[in-house]
Amino acid sequence: MNSTDEATMTSYEQFDVFLCHNSKDKPEVKQIGEQLIQQGLQPWLDEWEFRPGLPWQRELERQIEHIKSVAVFVGSSGLGPWQEQELDAFLREFVKRQCPVIPVLLPSAPQQPKLLIFLSGN
Repeated sequence: MNSTDEATMTSYEQFDVFLCHNSKDKPEVKQIGEQLIQQGLQPWLDEWEFRPGLPWQRELERQIEHIKSVAVFVGSSGLGPWQEQELDAFLREFVKRQCPVIPVLLPSAPQQPKLLIFLSGN
């Protein structure tokens, strides 16, 4: 492993929680991410981590292998289409690694939100 590989590996290992959200809920999720940083945690949020012009799906696949947990946010708009795909990937990976998948109901979420069966068990 060369120094570039080591630097890349270190960047993957630094994130405590992936913030999985519907893009319509981004302002609320971004605020929560900022609060997590103030508490000494390192959240992964697409807006903060993706570099424009690069294939984001591959980068996300690499990150999923190294992130310690995922917070799945549900707001008034429910789960978004990309959010559902991310969630599927996290569930597959995290079952193998025994990492937490944490559903988070945002203040805007309905009283009885419709959750995916596998998410509602968490």
